[in-house]
Amino acid sequence: MKLLHLADLHLGRLFHEQSLIEDQTYILDQVLKILSEDKYRALILAGDIYDRSIPSAEAVTLLSSFLNSLHSRFPDLAICIIAGNHDSPDRLAFGHELFRSMNIHIVSDPNQAFEPILLEEGDERCALFLLPFLYPGSLESTETRPGEAAGQQEELRGLRTQQELIAEASRRLEARRQALDAAGIHRSVLAAHLFTLGGMETESERIFIGTAEQVDAGLFAGFTYVALGHLHRQQQVAGNAWYAGSPLAYSFGEADQQKGCLSVEIRRTEATAAVRPINLRPLHPVRRITATFAELMEQPLQELAAAYLEVELADEHLVENAQRLLEQRYPLVLSVKQNRGFQALLQERSAIQGALPEGGTAEGGPRRSTLDDFTTFEETLYGSVDQDKLNLFKKLLEQCSHETP
Repeated sequence: MKLLHLADLHLGRLFHEQSLIEDQTYILDQVLKILSEDKYRALILAGDIYDRSIPSAEAVTLLSSFLNSLHSRFPDLAICIIAGNHDSPDRLAFGHELFRSMNIHIVSDPNQAFEPILLEEGDERCALFLLPFLYPGSLESTETRPGEAAGQQEELRGLRTQQELIAEASRRLEARRQALDAAGIHRSVLAAHLFTLGGMETESERIFIGTAEQVDAGLFAGFTYVALGHLHRQQQVAGNAWYAGSPLAYSFGEADQQKGCLSVEIRRTEATAAVRPINLRPLHPVRRITATFAELMEQPLQELAAAYLEVELADEHLVENAQRLLEQRYPLVLSVKQNRGFQALLQERSAIQGALPEGGTAEGGPRRSTLDDFTTFEETLYGSVDQDKLNLFKKLLEQCSHETP
């Protein structure tokens, strides 16, 4: 029995203000092709379907079109979706009762996570549990008060941290899994959206600070396979647990990562699943490059013309209007950094300031004012001072002079 595992679509995401709808459509078309080339029993989308809790109209339309294509082309495919921390549980779950009749299973309510979808193929059976992202208070723990005998009054305690929530979910899931195992259903899969200890994050996730919100992947050791979402780097975090990663690079820090999805095979004779990464080809690759401005303009690199590009200029001076000029050769340059140029300018100004006598200038006159420094800075960068900008700066200086420290 084969499953296809994706996560972190982030439909509607902007990349440095650039819409990625076209890129995401291109990727989802590849997913449809992958499904057509092999026999898959289920498609798992492990959270962060949308990038925002209130998704754009374009993002909603794209998901609707994708689900329609899946259902019309693969009517026997179980489409299994969970809410991630970027999704609005209520909005994502809209129409889930109707979708269930179409073999599309959307779970955003944690209390629905403990009744699995039963997948059957020939004489093989597998229980698939769908655990959405857990918010504080979304599950309650039943604890017996000290001194109370079994069966006496129990107290419901709202759980707050991810560790508490996942531990409670794990306890309930394991009890249900063991009951199914006793009933003859020995293979089980869990889809979950969470941050595991030891997982490697990237620049584009909405991550937690520290380790308080990270959980131990070993809590789900009893499952044949754990399909995870949340971290954007494709990785294995336990013998049976994988992050599919995001299907596109959503930050320049992910430029060197291979993006894709996971083909998962559940075998009757194996305790854990066989996992095979499948690469997805981006419409616009994400690249970082370091070069001088002259090198980029005089010998344009054709392979970068269609790439989302971050440029680090190697020049030892600032280049005026660098991004606008680079866009003439590289239409999709989204970020230009001039760290070396700024560093050189700061060092030059520091050397000049260090050479001044205390309280004065090199000529022995009074120390220059802030307005003089601003004027010199503008002349250094642009050759002259824009009068409107100078007037605005004067107003700001006047406002600052009236503020109480």
